[in-house]
Formats: sequence, structure tokens, C-alpha cells
Amino acid sequence: MAQLIIDSSHFKHNLDLISSHLGSIDKLALVLKDNAYGHGIKEIAKLARDYGIKSVFVKNEMEALMIQDEFEHITALYGSISPTSPTNIYQTIHSIQMLKSISPQRGIELKFNVGMNRNGLEIKQIQQAIQLILERKLKLVGVFSHNGYGDDGGDEMQKQHQTSQEIKEQITYLASKLGFELPRFHFLSSSGALRQEKIEEDLVRIGIASYGYLCAPIPIASKLKPIASLWAHQISKRTLEKEIKIGYSGAGVMPRDHVISTYDLGYGDGLLRLNEHHGRLTCAQGEEILPRMSMDCFSCLSDQEKICVFDNAWKWAEIFGTTPYDILVKLSPSIPRSII
Repeated sequence: MAQLIIDSSHFKHNLDLISSHLGSIDKLALVLKDNAYGHGIKEIAKLARDYGIKSVFVKNEMEALMIQDEFEHITALYGSISPTSPTNIYQTIHSIQMLKSISPQRGIELKFNVGMNRNGLEIKQIQQAIQLILERKLKLVGVFSHNGYGDDGGDEMQKQHQTSQEIKEQITYLASKLGFELPRFHFLSSSGALRQEKIEEDLVRIGIASYGYLCAPIPIASKLKPIASLWAHQISKRTLEKEIKIGYSGAGVMPRDHVISTYDLGYGDGLLRLNEHHGRLTCAQGEEILPRMSMDCFSCLSDQEKICVFDNAWKWAEIFGTTPYDILVKLSPSIPRSII
């Protein structure tokens, strides 16, 4: 049976590097959204808890409930939170309307738009938001934004970061004036934080970097270690001659006489569908995968009973013109995850 193997030593290595850069493990909040970027939310949550992580971010309430007993602070980035959910699960607020409809006395985090123009409140809505929070007796736990230029750096990143600092200043002033507890502030994710020499916020949301990848050309990127390797098991094998066709429409063609095997992963398991128009794609040790990939299996020039499909998602990302995020996050939750 196919499986995804998580290397706990690589995970610890990455978190050690990141927390050293941040200056404290207390500033490190882990992003576990979308099944921990495809790595398995329960498995990664256990490793993160054992490392000492206190705060995490998930996609929605369903994910939050899966790990509700593991962390002190769990923030759902999207959707609503049921009144009966544990009090350590917080809802992200993206609009004034959400503040008006949320259950009273719920713990919340305010998300602000600082120029990405995707989600979040506008800076001009700060006073209105704080007024509603106080009127409805909501608990303001955190205030954050998402910098859309973390991978790029430069003036645009600094411009958005400056807007975040203005938000912090306004809310700090209102907290002093109106007497509510100061929330935690966090405005940077992996690339943006690891570009900064000094982190002034209370937290940094670290996502893809903890799993071993960065899409930004910064020095620490080369020191990160991918934590997952994807393995498939042989279904059948046969010896075929050069130029024999394989699979749907005969799109795969044997480049030489060789043993070919099929393995128990396909695009139904979340692998991107290789076809004859893509470049040459190989498994981790160079075994060539032939198009077209099927829903439940792929054909490969190999006679191994068990094969490592990839231990680094960059090669697959390059073939399909995408990012490692896209490769990893699509992996089916039904693929068993194992920690070593």
C-alpha cells in the first residue's frame, strides 16, 4: 500500500533553524491548514506539540476539532465556529458583518487587508470593529494580516508591512484608551519572516518552511529539509520491447527494452496527471514515469516492489509549472501517513 513517510528529524531540524532565526520558540506559530499542507494534520500536530508549539492555524472548524486537545491556541482561518466548540478555538474575522453575526463572547482574531486585496477588514474599519467587539463582549485574541510580497521582498513587501504596523499602532492606542486587553499581533508568514533580521511581532505564522520548502531566494531556503517522502507499491510488472505503447491512447511509449511496473498511486490520489505534453518525469532515484497517468496507478521503468515517488516536491513542481505547495496539498488524506 502507498504511504507518505514523515521524517521527524527533518521536521525538528527545520523548526530549530526557524526558531533560532526568530530568537524564540514562543514566537513560532505553525500553520496546519489543508491537512498540514498535505502532510497529515494529526501526525504533524503531534510532532509540533512535542516540539513545544503552543499556537497553530488551521483552515476551518473541522480541522480545529481534529486537534482540539493538542494546543493552547487554535485559530480557524475561514468559516464560522459553533457555539459549542472548545474555547481554545478562535474564529478569524474578515468583515464587519461577521462581527455582527458571530456568537457573543467568542474568541476571535481580526484579519486585515494590507494591500493583497483578497480577504480581511480595511484599516478604516478599525474603530467600528473595536466598538462591535466591546458591545458584543467578544474576546479579541489576535490581529493579523497577510503580506502578499513575502516571496518577492522589496519595496512592495515593506509597504504592506508598514500598513500592518499602522494597524498595530491604532489598536494599541484604542486598547489603552478603552481599557481592553492588548491582542497578539502577527503580520508575517514563512518567507516574509525569514527575510527580516528582527521580528517585532508577538508571533510569526510559519507554514511551508516548516515542511522544508521556501519559494523565495533567501539563504535559509537551502538549509531546509523536506520532511515527506511519497512511496508506492507495485501492482504488476512485465517486460516490454522498445516502442511498445502503454495505457490510454497509447500515449506512453517504451524508450527501450525494459521491465515496466505499475504502482498504486494516480491522479485519484492527488498526483498531478502526467500526460504526453509534459516533460520527462522521474521518481526519486531516476526511474522514468511514462504518460498517461491513470486515476489509480502509474507506469514506471522499474521492477522494484516499492518505489520512492518523490522525497522532494520541487522536481514535480517544475514539470507541472507550479509550486511544491500545489503538489503536496493535493495528496489524498486516504494515503496512510507514517512518522519515522
